[in-house]
Amino acid sequence: MSLPLLMDLVKRSADYLVGHGIANGRREAEWIFSEGLNLTRLELYTRFDMPLDEEEVGRLRALVQRRGRREPLAYVLGNQEFCGLKLTVTPAVLVPRPETEELVERVLADAPEAVARLLDIGTGSGALALAFAHARPGWNVAATDVSPDALEVAKANASRLGLAVTFHRGDLASHLQGPFDLIVANLPYVGEDERDECDPELAFEPSVALFAGPDGMDCLRRLIADAGRLLVPRGRMWLEHGWRHRQALAAACAQHGLEACTIPDLAGKDRFTRVTKPDAA
Repeated sequence: MSLPLLMDLVKRSADYLVGHGIANGRREAEWIFSEGLNLTRLELYTRFDMPLDEEEVGRLRALVQRRGRREPLAYVLGNQEFCGLKLTVTPAVLVPRPETEELVERVLADAPEAVARLLDIGTGSGALALAFAHARPGWNVAATDVSPDALEVAKANASRLGLAVTFHRGDLASHLQGPFDLIVANLPYVGEDERDECDPELAFEPSVALFAGPDGMDCLRRLIADAGRLLVPRGRMWLEHGWRHRQALAAACAQHGLEACTIPDLAGKDRFTRVTKPDAA
């Protein structure tokens, strides 16, 4: 009996994924086969008539079926690219999003010349901290997370990439001493009342890193209340948040004597807020 050919299996897998609600099933099938066979996308096309043995077929079928159950593609592949860095991701951490890459770009464009210390709060896979350590090797970058499993993933990414980040375990930044010139935080910001609106993929990601009280503001309010202690005068804290949070964030910042400026993402949704500590705060 002849062995199945690579491109026949890719096509069948793409059709399977589309049938399970994944619109870009062809592209995702190619990613799965490229990763599973350790081939580039170009090699995948140049070897379209390559036969696959039973072990390879079984291994690739299992990966495609996982994606068909709506497990995030990054978990299926075991990695996700972020700001040019290939990060290991597991179900212990959120999958880094393109919106968070926007946050990195905005922070870098806005950062003062004299940045010495940056803190990433709720680091997860280490995506933000590692992106800044890579882009600005002269900065002293620290990162914190409440989850020991997430920190293990972040530390492993830092080690593999050869980037210097100091990691701490704790709830937000209550266990750390400032002051910091810059703080970045992509904290849980989905409200409990939004659970029914979430994509099926979110069921696979750690809920502690997604949901933050009825309106999604629990963690953000707590961090804003501590920002005065953590920041140098005129220090800045950049927050990623839900598109409905602009007014609540502005109110929380005003309550604590902080300046807030909310900026839309590329889709036009309010997504990032820059919080500044005044000189007299």
